[in-house]
Amino acid sequence: MIEYLIAIFFAALALWLAFFKAEQWRNKSKVLARISANNAATSNEIVREDSFEQLALVSKLLSSPLLKGDYEELLPFLKVTGKNISELQINYLIICWIVPSVASVLGAIFWGVGGAFLAAVVFFIGARRYIRSIGVRAKATQNLEAIEFAQTMRMLLEAGLSIERAIRITAIQAKPLMPMLVYRLERFNRLMDSGVDRSAALDDIGGDREIPVLYNLTRLLKQSGVLGGAITESITQVIEEAHLLQASRIKEQVNKLGAKMTLVMMTLMFPALFVIIGGPAGYNIMQGLSQ
Repeated sequence: MIEYLIAIFFAALALWLAFFKAEQWRNKSKVLARISANNAATSNEIVREDSFEQLALVSKLLSSPLLKGDYEELLPFLKVTGKNISELQINYLIICWIVPSVASVLGAIFWGVGGAFLAAVVFFIGARRYIRSIGVRAKATQNLEAIEFAQTMRMLLEAGLSIERAIRITAIQAKPLMPMLVYRLERFNRLMDSGVDRSAALDDIGGDREIPVLYNLTRLLKQSGVLGGAITESITQVIEEAHLLQASRIKEQVNKLGAKMTLVMMTLMFPALFVIIGGPAGYNIMQGLSQ
């Protein structure tokens, strides 16, 4: 058993070094090499080529028939977190394949073939449920942050700024208020800098109907860009509707919490109350029968 624990420890240590420290050490060595060689341009090209090679290798692995369908199914839930594509691909491989594989090995060591199969099934299904739950929570968070975004846009548009300028300022100044949503605003700025039409850029960042506040706001901004006219009153209406929807959602959660607490009280408190109240009576009855 001690040998198995030692092997598991060193395997976990190797995985930690491979996925968390190797990249840091490699970047540090490249920086030192760049300083010693005094050739920053050449070193930057080497770093860029290595990054492209690594991304190409991971992309090639994910395009294989074994992983392609599963990765494409989970990709929308990963993209909504706002990370870049290389981080999403690495996270997918770690969560969905490496962790279940390690769990299967540990299950085989401690519980045999049955344990390995059970661990593989649990972690394989659980990893995908975990990624979906991350995507759902990210969309809910971005919907709340979209309310702050709408209020900021209303204020900036009332000050006379254009839509592009207002979004650019919001992405820079209001980042602490909307850390999950800011990646969409930064993507809008990149699309505008590359020459994409504003309507297409708004569709790109706000086309998800599962984020209703952002969806309605981008439709208003798109309509204003096409037809013109003031939209601050419409934005105010969107904010008020979002507040009402959020209030009703909180009330629903409170009602569900009350039902859950009732079940907990019935399960835990009633037996204790029965013992406290009925215990002396039962003791007296047992005393009477014994005499």
